[in-house]
Amino acid sequence: MPNAPYSDRGTHAVPPMQITVAVEAADGDAEETDALTQGLQEELLLLDAAESVVRPEAGAAPPGSKSGTVTALGALLVTGVFSRAALTAFVSLVGEWRQRAQARRVELTVGDDTLIVEGVSAKDQKALIEEWLQRRSGGNDPQP
Repeated sequence: MPNAPYSDRGTHAVPPMQITVAVEAADGDAEETDALTQGLQEELLLLDAAESVVRPEAGAAPPGSKSGTVTALGALLVTGVFSRAALTAFVSLVGEWRQRAQARRVELTVGDDTLIVEGVSAKDQKALIEEWLQRRSGGNDPQP
């Protein structure tokens, strides 16, 4: 089915997940935040599970602007069908990108559950990521 809202993974349908990503530059500069967001967007588009990675609109552009809409600064909306393994790869990619790009922090939000990836110890960050992944998969998603 080409535009089915659910993906058939084995014996049951899995609804697509929407992950809101918020990027914060180290110095809070708008241009740097925009460039960091674009760089992360390009990397996330390489993930097989990510069906779309878009910059959400923040509303109407100010009068006199060339564009009719404005994108939200530092924000991405990722939609896809994520198995536990795919979600783990997603979070790992974001964490590694944050370190390489020297972004201050990245927030990943699904519904009202947020994971903050920032400069805490590797051990603490790993524990936070594992807890978030457990909540996302209900703790019972088999590793494909």
